Amino acid sequence: MVTQQVLNKSPPLHRIPIEDVQRPLVVSPHLDDAALSAGATIAALSTSGARVEVATLFAGAPTEALSPVAVRFHDMCRHPRSGAAIALRRHEDLTAMLYLGAEPVHEEFYDAVYRRKVDGAWLCSHDQAMFDQRLEPEPHLEYKLAKSINTRCEAVQADLLLTCAAIGNHRDHILTKKAVSDVAQKQGIPALLWEDLPYALGFATAGHMTGYRQVIVAADESAWEAKWRAIEAYPSQIWMLWREEDWQSLLKNHALGRGHGKLAELFWQSAAW
Repeated sequence: MVTQQVLNKSPPLHRIPIEDVQRPLVVSPHLDDAALSAGATIAALSTSGARVEVATLFAGAPTEALSPVAVRFHDMCRHPRSGAAIALRRHEDLTAMLYLGAEPVHEEFYDAVYRRKVDGAWLCSHDQAMFDQRLEPEPHLEYKLAKSINTRCEAVQADLLLTCAAIGNHRDHILTKKAVSDVAQKQGIPALLWEDLPYALGFATAGHMTGYRQVIVAADESAWEAKWRAIEAYPSQIWMLWREEDWQSLLKNHALGRGHGKLAELFWQSAAW
């Protein structure tokens, strides 16, 4: 069972009946983002009878030598220093989606650490470059992402889009949010933007999303158990993000805070949808 609660004094202009959704399309930037931020909601939708497709955009395997930034990233994840690491990450994702009851789709776009600028230089020249708002624009990539999402929407006849709110300002998350938002508005499909985890851990929600309404989606215990098992399916990312920390306690305490004592995931809904 999945329930929805609005977290402000007035209801949203267009309240989305989550429990009635049948064909949601989840658009994830990377191979772990959807499970980390919206895993319980995905599991609950699947259990309720919805056909849930999770399309991960930046899941392409590079065929050339890695950038220095990508090499260090692979080392942190304990992956080989080659595009073969993507096969390992895709395998993790396939397992995670089984726990969530979702159908995975892996698109071929490159993660920011694998991309080059127009002049041939690496897009990310240092380890935090993907969070730098001064990065060179990528308009051709924006167009291709929107086209891919539009194709997936038509294929599944999506009645709801779920994607990231780009909390943390990762370039790939920003591109994903923009592309999904553009498709949602053009096709008239309601959309919910999830709170990007782990970036949002420890932060209050006020001020993150001006012009949007906060929406909590709470699910039953089985959906949360599915989320924990799905996250466990990404050992390389757990090691990279948390090392020896108790990641489940961190995420659980965060969810209890968002749900005012009940495990919940936070989304935003635009008044335009």
